[in-house]
Amino acid sequence: MTEILTEEKIKEAARIVFMEKGYAATGMRDIAAKAGVNLSLVNYYFRSKRNIFNLIMTEKMQKIFGSIIPYMMDETTSLEEKIKNISTMYINTISEDPNLPLFVFSEIQKNPEEFAFLFPLKQINFMETSIIKQFKIRCPNINPAHFMLNFLGMTIFPFIAAHLFSKTQTHIFDNILAVIEERKTLIPLWMNQILDSPINLNDI
Repeated sequence: MTEILTEEKIKEAARIVFMEKGYAATGMRDIAAKAGVNLSLVNYYFRSKRNIFNLIMTEKMQKIFGSIIPYMMDETTSLEEKIKNISTMYINTISEDPNLPLFVFSEIQKNPEEFAFLFPLKQINFMETSIIKQFKIRCPNINPAHFMLNFLGMTIFPFIAAHLFSKTQTHIFDNILAVIEERKTLIPLWMNQILDSPINLNDI
């Protein structure tokens, strides 16, 4: 039991340091100091910085995508239900670690090949998911990429924007937790308005 607690303590310390300093600037000594343990103990459990980083991020990504993908694939729910369920699930999950999106994008931008594993979606053909099929029926003249970009922008970008603006004197995000909580209700409403007023690009 003690070993499990120690391992989890080190993992949590590593998560905090990685978020604060980034992968490249973090050392095993930083993790040990944050966890309040000897460096040898960190090496005993995880062997290398890469190992502990991969473990932490894989668990995070599996938690996010593991909860969202089933909704995308579900043939028994409507498009509106999927939008509501996915936006709520995503916001709930990321709210536990709101700096995660910016951190992940930053690390992938620096090392796209090394950290591609952070998005475990290679086995999924998005065009064959239930959510895309339903969108194509609803809006046959619109590329589904626009739908996904709008949806991702509404759910992911607020966390990134909140982090960025927190470093400035802008006060629009002072009550950001309440604002993000409200988006569980607002995102489905906004997305449904888009779906109810599809644009045919050939008519523009």
